[in-house]
Amino acid sequence: MNKDLIHRNWDGTLAIILILSDLIIYNASLIGAHYLRWSGFTTFDEKYINLFIVINVFFIITAAFTGLYRGLRNTPLNTQRYNLRRFTYYVGLFLMSYLFLIKGMAFSRGVILIFLFVQYLALDTFHHFFAKLRSFLVKKGIGTKNTLIVGADESALDFFHNLQTNFKYDYQILGFLKNGYPKDPPREVQKHIIGAYEDIDAILEGNAIDRVFIVSDSMLQKKYDPIRKACEHRNIKLKMVSPQTLTLFQSAKIKDITGVPLTTDKHRVKVGMIKRSLKRGIDIILSALAILLLSPVLLLIAVLIKLTSSGKVIFKQKRSAYKGGPEFYFLKFRTMYEDAEKRKEALSHLNESNGALFKMKDDPRVTSVGKILRRYSLDELPQLFNVLKGDMSIVGPRPLPVKDFDKLKNGKVSYDWYVKRGEIKPGITGLWQISGRSKLSFEEMVMLDLYYIENQSFFFDLEIMFETVPIVLTAKGAY
Repeated sequence: MNKDLIHRNWDGTLAIILILSDLIIYNASLIGAHYLRWSGFTTFDEKYINLFIVINVFFIITAAFTGLYRGLRNTPLNTQRYNLRRFTYYVGLFLMSYLFLIKGMAFSRGVILIFLFVQYLALDTFHHFFAKLRSFLVKKGIGTKNTLIVGADESALDFFHNLQTNFKYDYQILGFLKNGYPKDPPREVQKHIIGAYEDIDAILEGNAIDRVFIVSDSMLQKKYDPIRKACEHRNIKLKMVSPQTLTLFQSAKIKDITGVPLTTDKHRVKVGMIKRSLKRGIDIILSALAILLLSPVLLLIAVLIKLTSSGKVIFKQKRSAYKGGPEFYFLKFRTMYEDAEKRKEALSHLNESNGALFKMKDDPRVTSVGKILRRYSLDELPQLFNVLKGDMSIVGPRPLPVKDFDKLKNGKVSYDWYVKRGEIKPGITGLWQISGRSKLSFEEMVMLDLYYIENQSFFFDLEIMFETVPIVLTAKGAY
C-alpha cells in the first residue's frame, strides 16, 4: 500500500483497529461472564445467541451517541475512560430495559452484571494500552502532522502554544510564515520564521507538510488565495483560524482545531451527497414521528399561550443561515408580548451578546408562560414542521433573523467568511446549543457551526441529539 496513503489515513486506520478490537473484547466479555457465572464452559442456548445480536446493536448505538470513537487522536485517556463509563452505564440501562420489555426472566441477571463489569474492565485496560502505544508511535514521528503556521504576531504565538498544550505531539510545527504584520514579530516567533506567505510554493515544495494554519485577525480569504491554490494542488489541508476563538480548544466536543477550511477534498464530493441524502431521510422520519408523539403537548402549549396573553400562538420570523442566503419563515411558539419587536430597539443597549444575536436575561418582553417555554426550549417545538417541510434539519447551524444581519460589524474580525454556514441546512439543535448556548459569543457560535459542518456525520448528529436532552432538561445556558 502507498506510504503516503497510509500516512494520510493514519487516524482512520487506528480508529478502525480500536473499534474492531473493542468489539472482540466486548463480545468475549459475554462469553467470559457466562463462564464465570456457571463455573465452567457450558453450551450457549438459543436465547444467549440472540443476546449476542442485541448487545452488538447496543454497542453501535451507544458508542455513537456517547462519542466513544470520535476524534480519538485528540481525546485524552482520562476523557476516553469517562466515555467508557458512560458507555457501560447506557449499555446496562438499555440491556436491563430490553430484558424487562421481553420479560426475559430466563436470562441470568448474574451473567448480565458480570458482563457489564468485565467488558468495562477489559475495554478500559485495552484503551489504556492503546493510548500508550499511540503516544509512543507519535513520539517516534509516526502519525504526526507536519504543520506550518501562517502568521507571525502574538496571535500566531498563542495559537502555537495552544497546539502544544492541547494536542502535544500530534502537530509537529515546522515554522512560521510572515504575512506582512507585524514588522517585528515576538522573539520566540522570530527564530522559527522560515519565509513569507508569498514564498508558499517554494516552501511547500521543499518540505513534507500535512497541515497549514492561517492565524488571522482579519480572516480575509482573498489575501491568502495563493496559499489556498498551492495547498489544493498538493492535497494539503488548509484552515483559517480566528484568534478570537482559541478558547474553543477547551470544549469537550471539539476534537480538533476550529476554523474555516479553505481546501476541499474533491474525492469526497460523492460522499457528501450520500451524507446529505441520509441526513434528509432521517430528518423526515424523526420530525414526523416527533410531531405525532408530541401532538398532545403541542396542543396544550397552544391553549396555555392563548389563555394567558393576546396575540397569535405561533411566532413567524424570516431567518437565514447568513446574510443574503436562502430565507424562510422560522416557527416558534410565541413567548413574548405582541409589542416585543417595537420595544427591542429601546433595549438594544442591554444586549448581552454581539454580532447578529440579541440575548438578554430577564427580558421584560417575555410572558410568564414564555419564560417556562424558553427555559426548557419548548418554544422550539414548532420547528419540527420546518424540518418536515425541508427548510431546516434536526441538527445544524442556528438560523438568525434576517434583519439582524445589518448589525454585523467588521471590527477585529471580518464576517464575510461566515457564509460557509450555509453549506448545510439550519438546525433546531447543534454544537452551539450543547457547548454553552447563550454564554458563547457570536464568533464562537460561528466557529462551532463551521467545525460541525466539517465533521458532520450520522454518528455526530446522534451524539449532538443525545447531548441536547440533558441540556434542555436542566435548562443549561438558556434564557
